[in-house]
Amino acid sequence: MAKPNPEQELTRLSKLVARQLPPVVVILGTSEFFRREAFDAVLGAVDPTAELRTIDGTESTDGRELDDLRGASLFGSGTWLAVRRAGGWLKSHGAALEQVLGARRDGCGLVLEVPKLDRRTKLAKTLAEAGELFEFRDLYAEPYDRSRSPLEAELVRWVVARASKRSLSITSEAAYLVISSVGHEPADLVAEIERLAPMFEGRKVDPEELRRHVTSSFESTPFEFAEAVLAHDRLRSLRSLHAMFARGVKGRDGASIDKGGVFPFITNWLHQALVSVYEGRRLLESGVPARDVPGRLGVRVFVDRYQAQLERSTTTWIVRALHELHDCQRGLRSSGEDPQRLLERFVARCLTGSREGAA
Repeated sequence: MAKPNPEQELTRLSKLVARQLPPVVVILGTSEFFRREAFDAVLGAVDPTAELRTIDGTESTDGRELDDLRGASLFGSGTWLAVRRAGGWLKSHGAALEQVLGARRDGCGLVLEVPKLDRRTKLAKTLAEAGELFEFRDLYAEPYDRSRSPLEAELVRWVVARASKRSLSITSEAAYLVISSVGHEPADLVAEIERLAPMFEGRKVDPEELRRHVTSSFESTPFEFAEAVLAHDRLRSLRSLHAMFARGVKGRDGASIDKGGVFPFITNWLHQALVSVYEGRRLLESGVPARDVPGRLGVRVFVDRYQAQLERSTTTWIVRALHELHDCQRGLRSSGEDPQRLLERFVARCLTGSREGAA
């Protein structure tokens, strides 16, 4: 059975606990962000007159906290035990928990937050019978059908929706730009949305305006560097370059790339971008209408930006940029010169104050 969208699962949980909080709530799944939001939502629904005990499951305990489930509090309306990161805790106290659940008193409740739980086990079945299980997977960063536009990905739609909740109105392309700059981690994306929202006071923000603010405060990416080069923007290219070497770069999987891998990651991405525009120029020169070029080459994201790159760069300039890039790569292999200096030289040679290369 397919796992539901995590935002929809969070909505289901919120509606359920608003009506009546189940005596046992188990929060599962690979998404730490959504597990944390769900855990906080459940704790917020606990009767304020009840006694609430929250523990970290990564810390060892003697198991006495299970006594909280056996009897109501002296002065409140019940007792609740909430365990964050409960994987290790369940290994230590799972057997005892099974027995305690059978003797749980009315007014007592349990909240567990754990990435994994084998639903085939007796403990998992006991927990499910006693209450409710909610599972939160990661948001998909790509459409299930890879032939669809990346702008249709769950993560892109989620960023647009989360931004709207904070009075930041952005398009799917702007959301994709934020993801490309910040990464796929929802917590980082929410932090960036909250930082950006006060700057625009609820008005509609286009990608070009948003780009300046996103780039200025976060790690840059090879995507942004290639975009700046193809925009013939020397200052933005250098700013992006300096940010990547100063603060590092994250790969497509979100993991940090070691220092030695930054140069090849940048140059490989730039090479692909230059070749894509070169192929577009050749199609234009063969008589293909400009509006049809992106579709011929499978360009489905930032189509307007790609067409602007086609108009801005001549075939001659692209060929020269590719030669300069190859010289840059050879220079690193032959001389061992500082990779940042080599790329700065590439920018200086390809991008002049006169915007050489504009069509």
